[in-house]
Amino acid sequence: MCKTGDIIFVKKFKSHGKIVSPHSFIVISDDNGEFEGLSYDFVCNMLSSFKTEEQKKRKLSYPGNYEIKNSDTVTNPDNGKDGFVKTDQLYLFNKDKIDYITIGTVMPDVMDSLLKFINNGNFEIEQITDNL
Repeated sequence: MCKTGDIIFVKKFKSHGKIVSPHSFIVISDDNGEFEGLSYDFVCNMLSSFKTEEQKKRKLSYPGNYEIKNSDTVTNPDNGKDGFVKTDQLYLFNKDKIDYITIGTVMPDVMDSLLKFINNGNFEIEQITDNL
């Protein structure tokens, strides 16, 4: 099982009814729960890397995106890139319905800052429940 602050790599998952290729996520809650009668094991935010400086500026212009430096994480493998967390999208996962591995962690002080950003954010949060 993963814990808050872990970075996981999900090999295949659904988002808005479509199957999405492999992606990394940061676990923001490892508490079991229920949403509309469906059980979940943990809640995550998607983690993406910047590809260009132009993309970085564009992605950080969205109020729900949180910048994360490569040095803010310890991962194996490590792509060496800075990126962003889509904090306005909460992915609720049932671990029995996805194939994932833990590939690293977020530094504790950065994780605290990320959670404060989510809790104090002035943006709508969407719950994505396709993986329950």
